Amino acid sequence: MGHESVGPCHGLSPPVREALLAAGWRPGRRVDVSETIARLALSGYAIHENFVSFIEEFWGLEIRPVLAAGPNFVNDEPYRVGPDRGVRYLDEALLLEDVFGENHNPVGWWLSSSHVFMGASGSVRAYLDGLVWELGETPFEALEFAVRPTRPLVCAWSSPGRRPWPKRS
Repeated sequence: MGHESVGPCHGLSPPVREALLAAGWRPGRRVDVSETIARLALSGYAIHENFVSFIEEFWGLEIRPVLAAGPNFVNDEPYRVGPDRGVRYLDEALLLEDVFGENHNPVGWWLSSSHVFMGASGSVRAYLDGLVWELGETPFEALEFAVRPTRPLVCAWSSPGRRPWPKRS
């Protein structure tokens, strides 16, 4: 399937669009996520529209990386979109809210099984063991980065006593 058949896709690069197609995505894809949204809301998440729009389109996808060597890390794990298990990670979302000043919804998993969250602004961050990485200012910038990292991974926050990784420059 050629790149032309994919059509515009949120400004994503042709290799990332191809990875999405290989993962089962199609233009116009929409998944009913109402049960998950209700479960997350009952668990204490303040659901925002950027999040709902993104997961309706990408729910259930496991997108394999098309670039395994990021500028400062190895990117050898898929980006998984599936917030259904996020009800267990509300404490992490609340920590992100305290640190970054906006509520966060669970998107899925990425590198080293880090938990991926989307802020109300659309910014996407990954959390694992006291470290927070910035993936992108929009869900699509984050998707591009998680699948094809062409810029360094940035540690945006580390818990007290925890060394940032990768080290801040």
